[in-house]
Parts: sequence; C-alpha cells; structure tokens
Amino acid sequence: MSTPVPAWTIAAVLDDDLIVVERVVGSIRRRHIPIGDLALGPARGHGALRLTCSTHADRPATERLANQLRRIVGVRAVSVHAAGDCLTREHALVRVRATPSRLGVLLDTLALYEATVIEEQFVALVVQVTGTAPFLCSCLRALEPFGVLDVARGGSVVLSPGDATTGEVTSATRAVASTSYLTPDTIIALSPESR
Repeated sequence: MSTPVPAWTIAAVLDDDLIVVERVVGSIRRRHIPIGDLALGPARGHGALRLTCSTHADRPATERLANQLRRIVGVRAVSVHAAGDCLTREHALVRVRATPSRLGVLLDTLALYEATVIEEQFVALVVQVTGTAPFLCSCLRALEPFGVLDVARGGSVVLSPGDATTGEVTSATRAVASTSYLTPDTIIALSPESR
C-alpha cells in the first residue's frame, strides 16, 4: 500500500507584468507536477502580484520548482509551506432556483453556510459562499435539492504563515519581535485571545 503524497503550497510574489506571469506559469506547467489549483491576484505593494498554487508532490520536487521560480527575472519572493500550515479559502458564486414555496427553507440552508445573497432574480438567487474546499462542496450538495443553475468557483486563496508579503519569517521579523519594545506579557495583553 502506498503512502499518500502530502500537499504543499507555493506562494510567489511577482512583478505586475504579463511576461513574468507567463514565465512562471510556463515553468509550473513544464515541471509536470500535479497542481490542485492556481490563483493569481494583487499583492501588498504597488506593482506586485501574488500567485499561489497547491501541489500534491514530494518535498524535493516542490523545492526544485520553487528554486526554478526564484531564478526567473521579475519574481520577488517564493516560499513553500505544508498545506496544513496555511490558511486556505475558496470563493464561489452560485445561482440557485428560488421558488416561493421553498424560499424559507432555502434561506435557512444559506444561513447554515453563512452564504450571502448578492442578487435576487425572478426565479433564482445568486449567493456567494466562502470557505475551505470541503465546506464549499458540502454547501453545493445542500443546495442541489433546490436546483443549482450555475456555479463559478475561484481557486484557493492562501495566506501562508509568517511575513504578510512573502510568506517567510525573515531574520528582520525575528529581530523586531525580539526587541525590548514588546515583552511577552505585553504581547499576551494585546492579543485578541486574551480579551
């Protein structure tokens, strides 16, 4: 029996340039690594994009891909994290049939999944749902009896642990955290969990 291959998340900060995006996506494609999803969006900072992709490959193959991405001109930073260490969310827009006789039950189902109605049409509602991939699948299954007319899902958006821009805990971040400005007692007093 074979052991399951762990999932890894690669996060890269790129220049906002179509040529750089093309080079990065081409490098990922040529590696023949199974990609779960790929998302591209604006990053913190002017002229930067954040590309995240999840892969089901072994650690050495994922590191080789990350090293190849780091060599591309226009790639500012690349980090690799175990998928379990990252905060991952997907977004979906769902058009579901809304008959007057079942509207109350439909709205109760949407409330269970904290889905938001963003558009009301004559015979349908367009709702948005955000959550993990299993959460979205569960929501879609719960909406099937009402009649799902259309679904548009975005790729996973991933926020890796550490620095907000690169996903890496740098030595500068450690140095700021270890200065005498904040003591451990001050950090505990300021944390939302302690309130």
